[in-house]
Amino acid sequence: MSSMHAVIMAGGSGTRFWPASRQTRPKQLLPLSDGAPMIRAAVERVATTCPPERVWIVTNAQQRDAILALLPAFPPAQVVVEPEARDTAPCVGLALAKVAAIDPDATVAILPADQVIEPPAEFGRMLARGAAIARDGQTLVTFGVKPSYPATGYGYVELGAALDDQTPRGFAASGFREKPDAATAEQFVQSGRFWWNTGVVVFSLQAMRAQMRRHCPELDAAVDAMQKALGAGDEGGVQAAFRSAPKTSIDFAVMEKADALAVVECTAMWDDVGSFPALARVLEGDEHRNHLSLHGGAQAVALESADNVVYAEGARTVALFGVEGLVVAAVGDAVLVCPKDRADELKKVVEQLRAEGREDLL
Repeated sequence: MSSMHAVIMAGGSGTRFWPASRQTRPKQLLPLSDGAPMIRAAVERVATTCPPERVWIVTNAQQRDAILALLPAFPPAQVVVEPEARDTAPCVGLALAKVAAIDPDATVAILPADQVIEPPAEFGRMLARGAAIARDGQTLVTFGVKPSYPATGYGYVELGAALDDQTPRGFAASGFREKPDAATAEQFVQSGRFWWNTGVVVFSLQAMRAQMRRHCPELDAAVDAMQKALGAGDEGGVQAAFRSAPKTSIDFAVMEKADALAVVECTAMWDDVGSFPALARVLEGDEHRNHLSLHGGAQAVALESADNVVYAEGARTVALFGVEGLVVAAVGDAVLVCPKDRADELKKVVEQLRAEGREDLL
């Protein structure tokens, strides 16, 4: 039986958690749900399936030291630094080259660092189910969540025929759909044939490389070159090969075109926590539906206020009086106040600050 390696992708720099999220401290380094940084939760989550020597983190040079500071027991050699940001296809390719150099028959799980998935034991059970399917050496396995509402912020995977009668349930996957408009999302949910795509994937090295050769030969060639350079101890060669890979997502390069694709039901609680309002889904609220994420001595008082989300760090008190439906975030030298229903547009604030030359706030 092949061994399982877990690759945690932690190079993102999202803008929808500003001012908590900055260029050197992106979402995956924040204590958004249970007080622990999301990257630490991601490492602990895969510990039920993979021993420490088979867990890898792929990030960028700007975030490497911060990740190691948050994970003092994590082996520094297993934090893989991308030479530059080129989307997830080169990121996955670099990780596969690293894994193949020491374990060419491995089964690999690719996981985002910035999701909430609970409890870890249930995640381990569904990951093991996906790995069992993937060990046929042909099938790429993704994980889907049965939608609870017609979300327009998630991609979807379409279900085909059931694979068997085991649990968690597994299906052939008929294809992926990009983030839909509201009407299409409603149709997806009503049909019962579409699940949210979690972005978690499991495959054998053999199967993924075969799909790369078939559907994205430029990426396959780059992985080959990275693996050879690693074997020769040629760091410059690794970087050059990485930069030769197409700048695109692994979904577009391979997953959406794969010939053998399956989807396993995500039976754990899953949330990608895409913006501040999502904290209301993963944190308990008070009797007036105020949800508080307070860290480093921060406190909050809510009087005659309802349906708000507060995120604060440091020795400060956030007081809400007579307000409803707001996001309030107070971190360091910045305070954000905006309506919850516009929190997904925070990129506009970041763009305005950049236009004004306020790099100190980014």
